Amino acid sequence: MVLLTLFNETAYAARVQWFVEVLTDPVSKKPFIEARVLTRAGFRLHIFRKKDNSIWARFRLPRSMRKQLTKNKLPTFWVDNFDPIELEQLKKLEIGFNPTLYKQSGKQIEFIVWGSATPGFIPPVMRQMMLGENIYIKYWSLMGEKGLAEIPLNRANEAIAQFLRVQPLNKRTDTVQGDSGSSFVTLAKRFTEICEDLRFTSTDNNYTECRDLYIECSEAPGMTTEKLKVCLDFFPERIISNNKMKKKK
Repeated sequence: MVLLTLFNETAYAARVQWFVEVLTDPVSKKPFIEARVLTRAGFRLHIFRKKDNSIWARFRLPRSMRKQLTKNKLPTFWVDNFDPIELEQLKKLEIGFNPTLYKQSGKQIEFIVWGSATPGFIPPVMRQMMLGENIYIKYWSLMGEKGLAEIPLNRANEAIAQFLRVQPLNKRTDTVQGDSGSSFVTLAKRFTEICEDLRFTSTDNNYTECRDLYIECSEAPGMTTEKLKVCLDFFPERIISNNKMKKKK
């Protein structure tokens, strides 16, 4: 009986895997695809594109769970042993009253993963998912309770590759490349921090001009990470490189 139970557990675990679903846009009637997974515990994670070509994820608590997500503290997620990504940081990037980088309601939260899907490019976090074993999502409920969802990455490599329209990665030869600071969200965060520093200078015009430039660039149609760098004239990797050179001297 014990052996049969173990066999059933193993068989079910093998069936918990990522897949691609083809859906139809209700307005344009054009087909689009999502990469998604449903765990044994009932947690759901979907990856999809929005009309502006940005890549988003949708995390949902199990239907059997009475808990609802709180807006006071957004979830944190990470792949295997890589650095966690705190969605709470997205709040600092918002400009108006209505959030544009995340949307939380009841048991579900949607959040931006990457600014724009570039043909042939795999965003760092999604590369981690394609080569990883598990993704972990720490969340908080309305009552302040903390929970942890463990989501297997079985066949995420193939599903995400199909979603991105790229070839699956080779887990034997390909390596995970961490975020070098060039992601849309990270870039925006660093630039807005610079703007905040200007608030306390002798003139407020510098702060206002900085924020106006950020708003103009970030809200431009079809904005990508590389285009945002050019628009802001802000290249963190060059700054890092220059600092290293100074230290060597």
